[in-house]
Amino acid sequence: MDEKFKRSVIFSGGGTRLMIYLGIFAALDELGMKPDILIATCGGSFAATVINAFPDHFSRKEYMKSEEYYQFVSKTALTKHKKLSEIGVFSLIKCFDKRKAPFIEDVFNRYIVKMPQDLSECFPSLKGTRFSKEIPTLIIGSELLFSPQESQQTRNEKKLFRKVIFTDSETAKKINAEHISVTFNSFKNSAVEKDSKLITDASLLESTRASISDMFYVSPVLLKQSYFMGGVIDLIPVELAKHLSQEIITEKKQPYTSIEEALIRSVFGFNANERLLETNQIKVDYQIDTTSIKEVLKGHYPEKSINWKKLEIDFSLPKTYQQFVQDMEMQWQYGFDQTVKGIKTKL
Repeated sequence: MDEKFKRSVIFSGGGTRLMIYLGIFAALDELGMKPDILIATCGGSFAATVINAFPDHFSRKEYMKSEEYYQFVSKTALTKHKKLSEIGVFSLIKCFDKRKAPFIEDVFNRYIVKMPQDLSECFPSLKGTRFSKEIPTLIIGSELLFSPQESQQTRNEKKLFRKVIFTDSETAKKINAEHISVTFNSFKNSAVEKDSKLITDASLLESTRASISDMFYVSPVLLKQSYFMGGVIDLIPVELAKHLSQEIITEKKQPYTSIEEALIRSVFGFNANERLLETNQIKVDYQIDTTSIKEVLKGHYPEKSINWKKLEIDFSLPKTYQQFVQDMEMQWQYGFDQTVKGIKTKL
């Protein structure tokens, strides 16, 4: 094992507001604090892929405002599970059931957003982008330890998921197995296996497709005979960052809503807000406050809404390409400004 990286940054989540991470990365560079390693989960993994795919901040930003990315966003399509009656009753049941993943949830068939298994169909500009030594990157996902045929059976304390870390073979050598074991107090009696797994033969887009696959939101992805899902299994992997780097930059995140907390508990068997509190208690060097993101950027990112006429979930998408470009610019600027504010208060 070599010496630690000097500085890591964690891109944790972001959803459809992931452009903020390009703003964060650009601000850190401008402040002379460019990270030596990126650790990304969920939506943050797509931002990490774009950073690896393009050589500078300008070209990365331009790609996120491109016709290619716009087409992907504007063509968002929902499944039959978008009906309000179904989602409402299902969510209510999960909120009242405080047990830790008592059943093997059918994540293979119950999800609301259609997405191709192979993202290179949507993002030809990113096709073939590999993990590199130039910008060492880790992407967090989860491997399913059950088959579609086992869905809806009683769990009986079986471990259903394994945390996985996608990276390149050189960066993997720096990771000690005992430091990536899932031994968090918040995961006691959860459905998550203790031992994590390193994967070094996947592309960045394949890893990203796994990481963005939140339960009940997007279907799992099949990679080399195994199914994978999202980085929500460890949204803010501070322990991993501490193992690999001398300095850690992370986000101050909003707490999960009661519904989000219930859905994560029903699938993974842990309390997501307890885990968030746990990560907040670990000392980091810099924290970027993004808790105001929903209010500040409201109306400037695709978000779920309710179509009362049809009594179903809908997505508010940009009405024109021009609006989309403005929205992306606002997201980038929010990430940049919050980073400058967060770093300068500590300098």
